[in-house]
Amino acid sequence: QYRRSESKLHVTGECVHKIQTMKVLSLSTAIFSAFLASRALASGAAATIIEQQAKQQINTPQEKLYLRQKNPLVNPNDLIATSDSDAADSFSSSNTAKWLFTDEQEAIELGQNSTTTSGPNWKVEGCCETYETIFLCCFAAYLVVIKLLWNTFIMKPMKLVAVFVHEFGHATACWLTGGKVHGIEVYTNEGGVTKYTGGWRWFVIPAGYLGGAFWGAVFVAFSGDRWASLGIAILFCVGMTVSLFFAPNATMVGLNIGFIVLTVAFILVDQLVITPFLQFLTLFYGVFIGIFSCYDIWDDLITRTVEGSDAHACHKLIPCCLPRCVGVQFAVVALAFQCLGLYLALVWMTSGSA
Repeated sequence: QYRRSESKLHVTGECVHKIQTMKVLSLSTAIFSAFLASRALASGAAATIIEQQAKQQINTPQEKLYLRQKNPLVNPNDLIATSDSDAADSFSSSNTAKWLFTDEQEAIELGQNSTTTSGPNWKVEGCCETYETIFLCCFAAYLVVIKLLWNTFIMKPMKLVAVFVHEFGHATACWLTGGKVHGIEVYTNEGGVTKYTGGWRWFVIPAGYLGGAFWGAVFVAFSGDRWASLGIAILFCVGMTVSLFFAPNATMVGLNIGFIVLTVAFILVDQLVITPFLQFLTLFYGVFIGIFSCYDIWDDLITRTVEGSDAHACHKLIPCCLPRCVGVQFAVVALAFQCLGLYLALVWMTSGSA
């Protein structure tokens, strides 16, 4: 009996020990499970609160706060734009994008121009501020300088360039109407000739004087923007290069090469050193070519009648229209081109950053 009782007590002691161990393990497991459950509930509640706060902040019209700054899901110090081009398009001079604000009033408070539209400013509203004033002063100054130096050797190369534009106008009209150009020549006496066959004479003949006035207006208009002036300068160099393949004389070869080098030098300085720089040159080209065309019409077609002139050729096409009448019509159109070029330059400058 003693042995049985001892054995029973031994077995009972082992069972009690195992039961106590299992109770400790169960209690530990329960505590750990409760901890995990509490963390999960806390995380879910926090996420719900954050989402509700974000919705409330975005949907509240009264709050004039930075959307990304108020959104706790996004670091306000993160970059908004993903590239230099995005940053240039999205940010203004104050490095703040208008579309990041809740309403238009905050854009006004932060110096944004909420009335600016993406379309052309045909009414030229807000004109004659700093850049427009500089542009108009340069235009007027060029007129005065050209008038004072008109009969000097300094303006001789520019007069030959204007003659080249006149002749290239004939050539361009001939190409556009299916004709063939055989040669373009410019002479030191400020004369020139374009040799061609075919084409529509009704279009080719007026394209000399009116073409010069037109391209003068284009130069002036494109001078209102940096990249537009770059485009017209490149087009000018291309035209001068192309004309060298149509039997030019020695004067025209030297003239074209010289002005190609000059224009390319201004392009490089504008792109690499200082801006704006090229716009001053293209504006001078436009003013001079336009004024030369108007003066040429007055001198060749209105004050006198020259046998073989464009006005006389138009008179042969329309006998009832006298050469001087043709000259007056050319003069009106040429002056209209100059006014149009100046107006479009101001529209360009006031419609965006020029």
